[in-house]
Amino acid sequence: MSLGKRHIGRRVAGVGVAVALMMVGLAAPAFAAAPVISSFTPDSGSELGGCIVVVTGTGLDDFATATWTFESTTPPASLAAADYVLASDTEAWVKVPATVAPGVSYTIKVVNSGGTSTSTGTFLATTGAGNCAPTITSVTPNCGSHNDKVVIVGTNLLLDGAGANDIAGGTVSFSPFTDDASVVPPDSDDSTTLTRFVSTNAGDGPVRVTAGGGTGFSTASFQVPPPDCVAGGTVHARSISFKITKKGKASGVVKSTEDPAFTACAAAVPVKIQKKKKGDGWKTVGTATTNDTGAYTKKVKNPKGKQSFRALAPKVGLGDPVTDTCSKATSAVRKA
Repeated sequence: MSLGKRHIGRRVAGVGVAVALMMVGLAAPAFAAAPVISSFTPDSGSELGGCIVVVTGTGLDDFATATWTFESTTPPASLAAADYVLASDTEAWVKVPATVAPGVSYTIKVVNSGGTSTSTGTFLATTGAGNCAPTITSVTPNCGSHNDKVVIVGTNLLLDGAGANDIAGGTVSFSPFTDDASVVPPDSDDSTTLTRFVSTNAGDGPVRVTAGGGTGFSTASFQVPPPDCVAGGTVHARSISFKITKKGKASGVVKSTEDPAFTACAAAVPVKIQKKKKGDGWKTVGTATTNDTGAYTKKVKNPKGKQSFRALAPKVGLGDPVTDTCSKATSAVRKA
């Protein structure tokens, strides 16, 4: 059910209560409280992309028709009517009107049956995205397969729909960005959270969100299994060194590449020693576990003739449930 329909349902329920109280001789409660705009975000953007401003306050759910306007702060003052959706009693999603002028600052004003409120802050109309561009701060889990549920967290994730009061969550695409991901029911999208199913053709790469302020990408890559998928946790980068003697003694060190170092991804972690197969691919010929300092050693068979070897530290999750993920690390290829 849409937010608009849920809001209408609350209005009807409120009217029904008032009528029932009047029939038994009791006074109907005063539903309309004076509206107060406390804050809004973003504070700049363009109507061309369909920027959505999230207004927070009190008394915004008025059980009557409200009007939202953008009022210019430069003379002569002008009003631009805005479409909106009431997300809750304390939050409204307001579209930047098409008639705002780039370079002009506006206050946001609401008038309802409880009264009038005008924002103290101003919104700057821009020709570009301004601060309305969507951002992605996390994708959880950071890997998955078709139809797995993924939660995208960020800012400015709302999209201007086709109707006057039609506002929805942004469009999510997984690499290679040929299909849009389906919404997970019930629809619980808002300006900071989107929930989607991993699409059929999803591959490794960043996640993209297209919203009213433009397009944003995740900084971390989403991984589609196989081979290594650890769902959840903060991903920690690391490296692995490797050398091997002619007699097949392999050794090296796994290190955290973060500052400060995340040593849990270096100590007591698995390492695979792999040999190059004829043609393509690698075959694991030995395994080892690093010591407290990240060092490892392993003796492997080394047939006559130069062979190509490498070391691999697979992606692993720490904790149950997973709270940290150690990234996959692959060494340089060595011959012995």
